[in-house]
Amino acid sequence: MVKGVSLMCSARWEYLKNDIPDIVIIALSNLVVSTSHWFEFKKRLGVDNVDELLDRLSTDQSLCGKIENLFKTKYRDILDYTVKTVGDLRREGIAFIPFNSPDYPEGLREYRLKGRLYRPLGLYVKPPISLKRKFIAVVGTRRCSDWGREIARETGRVIASKGFTLITGLAKCIDASAMLGALEVGGLTVGVRPWLKPLTLPSESKRIIERYKERVAVISEHYEKPPIRPKILYYLRNRIIAGMAELVVVVEARPEGGSMHQITWALKQGKPLAIYEHPDVGSDYYKAYEKYTKYSQTIILKDIDDLKVHLEAISKTN
Repeated sequence: MVKGVSLMCSARWEYLKNDIPDIVIIALSNLVVSTSHWFEFKKRLGVDNVDELLDRLSTDQSLCGKIENLFKTKYRDILDYTVKTVGDLRREGIAFIPFNSPDYPEGLREYRLKGRLYRPLGLYVKPPISLKRKFIAVVGTRRCSDWGREIARETGRVIASKGFTLITGLAKCIDASAMLGALEVGGLTVGVRPWLKPLTLPSESKRIIERYKERVAVISEHYEKPPIRPKILYYLRNRIIAGMAELVVVVEARPEGGSMHQITWALKQGKPLAIYEHPDVGSDYYKAYEKYTKYSQTIILKDIDDLKVHLEAISKTN
């Protein structure tokens, strides 16, 4: 056990009180990933991008009826597929939280991106839990050092002990170590995947989830893998992790790679970024550390105690 971190009582999820799927929003989320359908659809509605559509839906209730009618008359194939999907979700114990739900993550609700980059219309969640929580993200390389693995585990423990929910991408090494640390002290963790079906996980993360399955939730903006290159889907997945987090903690990264995308998303959205000073000055890890210490919103962590101080400050602010 980490010095200064006491074992907490096991945290509990708040389950959704209303689990009636919003078929129109699910159909929309299926439609926008199709370039040809989306270009035609947005012309019919007179919107430039998905974010504009979501803003209008939030203020104009009649627009939802118009969209539903479009699906029934022009996009019946997508509507039929959506109805089938809803049946699958019920059988598999997966909920869909639309963007206008009080259970949708507050951090994502505030997202305003550009063009084809948009906040998720909704999130598929297994088990069906509320995402109205305070999240801290841990990101880092899939090829970590022993130092990185241990610091990630300690970081996960501290995040959970301070009452936050850990969010990661469920990748091996840094992600998995942080998740293990949080779960060991009774915390809750959320893993974001680019799609849920088929759910593919690194063996390390899979073993941890099987052991602590009651306190791990998996989420995605896609139920089934859409016809988009996996590399792009992983890149878009990273915007969700950064968007949901109150703070993005970088344990150990490399100058290029998936963790860099999450860091970039955090910086673009004005999120605070904390990065551990790496002890190996001649390594690629240290180069990544140097790269991101140049930004004004970057918090440098000398050790785990520095993280505790910043988490306590976030708790007081909230």
